[in-house]
Amino acid sequence: MMAQPDMIAQELQKSIDENIETASREIAKKEHLPQDQLMTLDAHAKTIQHQLSQYMLLAKKHIADGFVFCVESIKEIARTDDSINLETLEHALTESFSRLDTVATIKDMSSKVVDGTSWKELLGLTDDTLQILYKGAKRLFDNGNHPQAEAAFFFLTTVDFKQYAFWLGLGHAAFHLGNHNQAINAYEMADSCCPSSIWPHIYMANCFEAQMDYQESLTALEKAQLELNNSQEKDPHLEVDLRERIANAKKRA
Repeated sequence: MMAQPDMIAQELQKSIDENIETASREIAKKEHLPQDQLMTLDAHAKTIQHQLSQYMLLAKKHIADGFVFCVESIKEIARTDDSINLETLEHALTESFSRLDTVATIKDMSSKVVDGTSWKELLGLTDDTLQILYKGAKRLFDNGNHPQAEAAFFFLTTVDFKQYAFWLGLGHAAFHLGNHNQAINAYEMADSCCPSSIWPHIYMANCFEAQMDYQESLTALEKAQLELNNSQEKDPHLEVDLRERIANAKKRA
């Protein structure tokens, strides 16, 4: 008999809390001495445990909110786009997430994610389904709803960390929110998905310039120039722009 969702959630939360407690104590031990010399190991571990628990709560909420924002945005698109079948989408999502039917299954899937398997693969989500959700996230960004877009792309990158476009979307949304470090991290992930692309480096340069870190901006631009030089597809206008930006960055660095 399948366990009730509330029961699964409670069991899973208990397991997460236990893992966080164990991890917190291990981290406290590795740090040897806390910054406050009067703080005991147990107190230091409790502080870390609280921080990790808060992060987990925020991350779970962010993922859940991002999923809702994607779906709501798709509903708006479907009003004028007959190619989107909401019933088919709902069925696909319900079937995929129904695989999370026991705590043991969730734990097993989570361990596989740590080993490099995506949630997309584990849940059986198709490329078509994710591309529809991506349309929803992109619509939010294009309409200037950057907080919702950031959450939507956060959800998408959690589900499939191998998608170049998802990481770019997260980077762009974070940049517009002024979260430059988050944007840089997202662009670095985009670069790992598509190492030959020059754009993650250019976008990272924009972030570093916004932080007035012109040395890092110069490094990112030079990487972009290297990728452009190695590319079989030449873009004279982009080559000129990059040379000018590199020259300006050198003056500031």
